[in-house]
Amino acid sequence: MNRCNVATFLMAVFFSCLLSITGKAQNCEVITRAQLKERLEQMGFEVKTINDKPGEEKYAVNHPGSGFNVPVGYELSPSTNFIWLTVNLGIADTTNTTKSMRLMKENANIQPSFFYITAKANLMMAVGLENRGVTTAILRRHIDKLVADVSKTAPIWQ
Repeated sequence: MNRCNVATFLMAVFFSCLLSITGKAQNCEVITRAQLKERLEQMGFEVKTINDKPGEEKYAVNHPGSGFNVPVGYELSPSTNFIWLTVNLGIADTTNTTKSMRLMKENANIQPSFFYITAKANLMMAVGLENRGVTTAILRRHIDKLVADVSKTAPIWQ
């Protein structure tokens, strides 16, 4: 064997050993709507089903925030490519442009969470996770961030 072949062989052995030490490659599986509910229950949350229509299932969990409960909605996008965590903050004051500008500016501070207004004029905060390889720990990190963002921005949106 020449030096190039030996180096290639040794690199292949090294990466094979590294893969066996670190385990398997990243899990890129998507979770189903039922698995989303199961994961929330496994984290010890009391999960309420707010839509049980097949393919449109949506769940809610009340999370304690700073002085109030933060009702987070959980659902998969129609394509199942994203998991959406949403919080309804009440009716948006669309006449107060100063408040609207403060909310828009705050998006830069809380991203990837963000404020938006629905077609029914509800003020919402949300975060979307790519539905690939989502572990309970990853889901929990996003829940905690969203709840913290709702709590810390309360003086702006209330």
